[in-house]
Amino acid sequence: MTDTNFPSPNLPSQQSLTPLERGLLSLVERLTNAFEHSTAQLEHLERRSTGLLDERLTELETLLDRSISSQRTFNEALLDLLSAPESSGRSVEELCSTLGELSSVYSKRR
Repeated sequence: MTDTNFPSPNLPSQQSLTPLERGLLSLVERLTNAFEHSTAQLEHLERRSTGLLDERLTELETLLDRSISSQRTFNEALLDLLSAPESSGRSVEELCSTLGELSSVYSKRR
């Protein structure tokens, strides 16, 4: 911000300026203040947006890990069912539970 109480060494004092020059200086100060305010708002927006992106990325990573784990469990249960049909009751239960987990993972993603 420009402080009008202390004149810049490169600028003449306010008293030696013409009314037009004082008006122009006032406009420059207003533009500078508006620019600084706009910059602060943009920096805040950038921080908030970055925070939201980081949060969503973390959530996506968690859901992806859960999805991979559930799919692995589902595949193992399916292989157990195919390789040992006599224990099909346990395998069917595992398949159903992992299908439920997969469904919850995919429904949270939407």
